[in-house]
Amino acid sequence: MTHGRIPVENGELAYEIRGEGDPVVLLHGGMLDSRMWDAEMSELSRRHTAIRYDARGHGESSTPTERFRHYEDLRALMTALDLPRASLVGLSGGGRIAVDFALTYPELVENLVLVATGLSAMVTKDPFVLEQNRKLEEAGARGDLPAAIECILRMWVDGPRRAPTEVDQRVRLLCQEMYTQTIVRHGLAGFTLMDELRAIERVGELTPRTLTLVGDLDSSDIIAIADQVESEAHDARRLVVPGVAHMINLEKPGEFSGILLDFLSCS
Repeated sequence: MTHGRIPVENGELAYEIRGEGDPVVLLHGGMLDSRMWDAEMSELSRRHTAIRYDARGHGESSTPTERFRHYEDLRALMTALDLPRASLVGLSGGGRIAVDFALTYPELVENLVLVATGLSAMVTKDPFVLEQNRKLEEAGARGDLPAAIECILRMWVDGPRRAPTEVDQRVRLLCQEMYTQTIVRHGLAGFTLMDELRAIERVGELTPRTLTLVGDLDSSDIIAIADQVESEAHDARRLVVPGVAHMINLEKPGEFSGILLDFLSCS
């Protein structure tokens, strides 16, 4: 196991590497951090070189002070670690980064696993998410951090079809901790200063072998993106995981690892 930090333009990234074999890079969701991949690091490192890192503005990585691109940070990480190619596994905002990277550097991507993924330049339409975003803005305006975090949990942990009491409380508490630490330590700089592509308009350009995973309890926007990737990307298939919303790997770690390892082994 190796922990380290690598410089990027106007900042640095904290990372961890375990195992040996074909490299797999894990990209965490927005406002989360690389701790969300604890189970996957253990499972992947039995067969692969598993790499996880905190995106800029998250976890132990630096807080952005100037405009930057998450996908270029990933390029810098792969260069520093001497990875000519890698499979990318991204959840939510991490999938969003992975897609931008795959569109920019397709030759560097072996496989693409998109978990409850977003896409850059996507437009939110789900009524539940829109309502929670409204409440989030109100909580932020009055400086009520716990209420703001609860809105994020409702959107991206519970989902529109479940009450908070119906969700594994260990998952909810872990996400609450990560969300809170991100905002307290970094604010929203990891979002407000980032530049992205318009991947929502370029899905047909995706060439890597791709698997999209989506929970049947997730928002209609995320489900629609999984459908779009399956229908428009060159080599993509979609798998619906029942009984979960956005945090598929945290709610069903055993099932998720099995699906992931099976997909990677067939490449």
